[in-house]
Amino acid sequence: MSSANVEVVKASMDAAQAGNVEAALAGYAEDVVFHPLVAGPYHGRQGVVEQMMTWMAEFDDFWFESEDYLDAGERVVLLWRQGGKGKSSGVEVMTEGATVMVVVGGFIREAFVYSDRDKALRSAGLK
Repeated sequence: MSSANVEVVKASMDAAQAGNVEAALAGYAEDVVFHPLVAGPYHGRQGVVEQMMTWMAEFDDFWFESEDYLDAGERVVLLWRQGGKGKSSGVEVMTEGATVMVVVGGFIREAFVYSDRDKALRSAGLK
C-alpha cells in the first residue's frame, strides 16, 4: 500500500508543477489539514490553495522542484527545493525542505512542512 501512497503524492505534485491545479487538488482529501511553516493550519482543498497562493505571492519568478519521495508507509516524505526573488527585498533566495504527507485511503489527509529535513525524516520514522 505504501508505494501507492508515494504515487498519490507524486501525481499531485507533478500536476501542480504542470499548472493543473484541479488534478493536483484531486490527490488531497476534501477535509485535508495543511500545516505550513508559518501561520495555519489551513483546512480543506481551498485551504491548500490559499496557503500556496499566499506563499508564492511573496516572490517574483517563484519556482518549486520536487527532489525525491520517500516511502514511510502511511507517510510520504517529499524532499523539495524552492526559490525566487523576494518581492519586497529583491533578493534571490533558494531554500530546501521537506513535507511529510499522511496518505489514507488514497488521499493526502494531512501535510506538515519542515525547513529542517532531518526533523521531517524523524517525524516520519525514517531517522
